[in-house]
Amino acid sequence: MRLRGNAWAWVAAGLIFAAGCGGCSQRMATSGKGSNSGSSLVELIPRGQAPIPDLPVPFGFKLKESKSRDYAFAGARFVDHVYRGRANKQLVKRFYERQMPINRWVLSTAMFVRGEVMLDFEKETERCRVVITDGSLFHPTYIKVRLWTSGRLKIQTEVQEGKPPQNQ
Repeated sequence: MRLRGNAWAWVAAGLIFAAGCGGCSQRMATSGKGSNSGSSLVELIPRGQAPIPDLPVPFGFKLKESKSRDYAFAGARFVDHVYRGRANKQLVKRFYERQMPINRWVLSTAMFVRGEVMLDFEKETERCRVVITDGSLFHPTYIKVRLWTSGRLKIQTEVQEGKPPQNQ
């Protein structure tokens, strides 16, 4: 297929527009010691309401519903979510390293393997793995969050004390 005349101009204009909007959908907070310090850090901020309350999501990242699932049963829960958005992988890594402890998650492992950032967190009887990868042209970063219950589940206190549970 050959482009003629104004078609090249439209292609060039589209590419320039796409490059110029690279960070348009991303909201960040800037912190630093002052405007003259020359070294201000850019930080991602969490969404107001994340789909799972104790699993923060950076502002501007959207849940990809066709690739996500979550459920809870008998005191256990399973989350397998995929989010897509625009941010540098290292900024997303820093976001999770700072935001997860606010929700009582403890970082146990941080890895960078073949272009993917993997963070493992633990909280009580739950484990959470956050994987940050490259995405597509329009959503250059994907965040895969997987949470599962491990270990023994908490049993009602009546059963622990040897009393039969009361039926209502």
